[in-house]
Amino acid sequence: MTPCVQVGDFAPLTLSMGPGKRACLWVRGCPMRCTGCVTQEFIEPSFAWQETVNELFARICAAKEQYDIEGVSFSGGEPFAQAELLADLARRARAVGLSTLAWSGFSRKHLEGNRAPRGASELLAALDVLIDGPFVQKKAEGNPLRGSSNQRVHFLTERYNASHIADTQHVTVTRKPQGGTLVQGVVQYDLLHAVLAGFGVT
Repeated sequence: MTPCVQVGDFAPLTLSMGPGKRACLWVRGCPMRCTGCVTQEFIEPSFAWQETVNELFARICAAKEQYDIEGVSFSGGEPFAQAELLADLARRARAVGLSTLAWSGFSRKHLEGNRAPRGASELLAALDVLIDGPFVQKKAEGNPLRGSSNQRVHFLTERYNASHIADTQHVTVTRKPQGGTLVQGVVQYDLLHAVLAGFGVT
């Protein structure tokens, strides 16, 4: 049977998940369970929505054709919990000229060590940008693309630099056709949902 990615959500176009116009894949399953996580709905693993790398790459190619995206971002959940499959997907995205960015609750040091999740080195090698470290609620300071100040942005290639990250500061909240909301960007979970509740959005 072909291995599948546990998918939390997919946006073919976002301006809030990295430099420029991007597609974003949110995966499900995260061992961190950080207090105040903005995507708490993706913490638990789930096989309710699964797609092969071929299927996800087709989505990304369609987004490139329709929206002229410049890259793809991986969020979650914890992307490195499914590192082998996402490494394959990231390599394919790069092969068609797209940039790659991922968040991880693990530190870069851990991901490069001998206790890293399986496939971590392959995924790191296929990324242009890594944003690492667990979300720490008391250190949430509104930094671009970083939920808390302990997190670090690592430029793994020369494709981007700090100025590109500084330009990505806004958050997009969309209503999903099947109900609920999808948050694109980095923001404090409790604050966001308090604001949404004020508008009657859940």
